[in-house]
Amino acid sequence: MLWLDDLDRFLLPGGLDQGILSALLEQRVVVMATMRSEVYGNYSERALRGVDVDVASVRRLGSRVLNLIEPLVLDRQWSETEMGRLHAHLANPDSDRRLADAAHHHGVHGIAEYLAAGPKLLEEFLTNRRQPKGHPSGAALVQAAIDLARAGISTPLPAETLLELSTCYLSAGDASRLQAESPEQALAWATEIQFGVAGMLVATDTTEAWRPFDYLVDAAASAVEATAIPDEVWEAAVRHANGGSELLPVGRSAFRFGRLVLAERCFSPLAARGNHVAMHDLGFVQRERRPEHTWPSWYRTVSETGTPMQARALGALHEIEGRWVEAAACYERAASQGDALAMRLRGVIAQRHRKDDDEAHEWYVRAAKGGDEVATAFFNEPGIYRPEMGEDLASETWDPNVEWDEEDEEPWQMTARTSRILSCNLEILADMAHDELTELGDQPISPNSFGIFFALLPASTWNQSRHWRRRVLRALDDLNEDIALGHSPHPRCTAEELALHFALQSASEMTCDELDMVAEFTQGLPERQGDYDWDVCSDLLFQDHDVLFLYDPMLQGLEHPDNPLNRRMGIGDLRPEGWFEEFGNVPPRDPSRGFSH
Repeated sequence: MLWLDDLDRFLLPGGLDQGILSALLEQRVVVMATMRSEVYGNYSERALRGVDVDVASVRRLGSRVLNLIEPLVLDRQWSETEMGRLHAHLANPDSDRRLADAAHHHGVHGIAEYLAAGPKLLEEFLTNRRQPKGHPSGAALVQAAIDLARAGISTPLPAETLLELSTCYLSAGDASRLQAESPEQALAWATEIQFGVAGMLVATDTTEAWRPFDYLVDAAASAVEATAIPDEVWEAAVRHANGGSELLPVGRSAFRFGRLVLAERCFSPLAARGNHVAMHDLGFVQRERRPEHTWPSWYRTVSETGTPMQARALGALHEIEGRWVEAAACYERAASQGDALAMRLRGVIAQRHRKDDDEAHEWYVRAAKGGDEVATAFFNEPGIYRPEMGEDLASETWDPNVEWDEEDEEPWQMTARTSRILSCNLEILADMAHDELTELGDQPISPNSFGIFFALLPASTWNQSRHWRRRVLRALDDLNEDIALGHSPHPRCTAEELALHFALQSASEMTCDELDMVAEFTQGLPERQGDYDWDVCSDLLFQDHDVLFLYDPMLQGLEHPDNPLNRRMGIGDLRPEGWFEEFGNVPPRDPSRGFSH
């Protein structure tokens, strides 16, 4: 096989022509080549009519070669299917960090361009930063843009600002040792389009304003020994953001870098204008700087006279300090003005610190009616159905008074009738979830969404993609396949655990309320002791019930493996991206099994 990268480099006199290509094909050589779309367009008949005669003559040779091939057009932006495969890969904890960065930051550049051009631009930047006869002034321009981005600035950066700050990165020794470079030359080098993708500084819609290529910012932020941001750059960041929407991100960046005075300067004017987020962040900064002085009284004043969100912010700070009574009062103040999140947080205090489940339940009901996602999901937690009145088939076939000889007892497995009913409910849920998925697609779920499956999952999953939801749907099919093969459906990942919880709930409802349907599904199967004992199924089919913690308002955040309680309990990764990682103590499923729905 012959691979020609940037084919236009070979479509010159003395290069690849019709005769050479024909000879290669006769020898059964596979010829593959790449060419950027804008270059490919230069060889069209329309383009050739609009250029100089000599240029047209040279390009016409290449045009004849291109007429012999079948082009395959690849968009710079990946398709929905390709992005779905990427997100599936990123759900693996061992996924490539570079792909994760590209998926998050590629912006107008495609994933492939970000990955291909990024390392090259970084190498070019690092090489010219200190190299004699390089571009030290141009590299200083780029470094200034990178550091402003690290300081929280994401809007276009005027060239004048970058030129002014570039002197922070050039010492007197640099000026004498390195080749002199005019401001115009420095800016031209920093903004030159390289590798057909972008320059180190990327043009914006604002005239004479630039932003750094994201890969360079990511590399600087993730470096083992990240360089400090000069004071002059911090001051420039504040000036650039002053009065705008970027004071908050600049303040948060300053807080992360330990520049508390600067962070307070950013948050204070926003807090004075009633920005509840800035008030919350300012409270943390002031607590770090002078915990014994101003922050409690200042927050109390604005919470009592301000918005519900401000009262809630003060409640959160009281809670951090362990003042539960004060926190509850703040949440109640916010809740009285309709703040649904404050209602839920007030319920958490009742549940966690007052040990009053009835009071907590009342607050969660109010929060759910107010549209709080976590509180809404709290009432969707699956469990074995137990009717207050009515017939339960399990009572007919399970005799608790029968004595069992433990020595003769075989390993437990579901009875034939239990397996059939559970299989039917897995299939019914899968069909209904498939219909729901077709209608839902990638749309986020809201507290007002109605559904039989995906809308009943924990709130932390409500913004997942269609591809993610389809993999959860496959969990229902995988469990049903286990039953079809004569095995008990033991879940092998978090998605299968929750799918089985819902199937057990649905099956227990059927054996209580749909007796005719149960009789139809189980016709011809013998009755056995243990038929429809869903409590035993719930006890023995799962390794644990940790996945149900995702519904508990008191345990929000537990899903992250770095959560202290998560680590102490050995729960593992319950974040949506970790739902498909198979448990280490179970046989893996066939990774090429595909999808039934």
